[in-house]
Amino acid sequence: MSRYDWMEDARCAQVDPDLWHPDGSGSRSSEALQICRRCPVQRQCADHTARLEGDASKRDRHGMWAGQGPTERLARSGHITRETKHDVILRLAAQGHMDAHEIAKIAEVDVRTVWRVTAANRKQMGEAA
Repeated sequence: MSRYDWMEDARCAQVDPDLWHPDGSGSRSSEALQICRRCPVQRQCADHTARLEGDASKRDRHGMWAGQGPTERLARSGHITRETKHDVILRLAAQGHMDAHEIAKIAEVDVRTVWRVTAANRKQMGEAA
């Protein structure tokens, strides 16, 4: 038995591989995320990706794995700066499908930090308009 046997059950193996490397438009990311959420081997995929990427920087992480983009995976790796955590918070909040508690868990911050960062961003965007 190979340590890669789980890949045969991966839902991503049954669709267009370009879905896992979104162009930034969001629609393809959403489609890939929905496929990942229903995948029976999501945990194995996340473990595999963590082994592959180790403590690589964000610029060395590509594509979506286990329902997470490079920023989310970096946040989960524990090798992120305060600024990167804020980027994670703002990106997840902009996607609109997670509440503050879920974002806090992924970014490994207190929920109050999520509220503070998103409020500061709203204020900054209001001033820029």
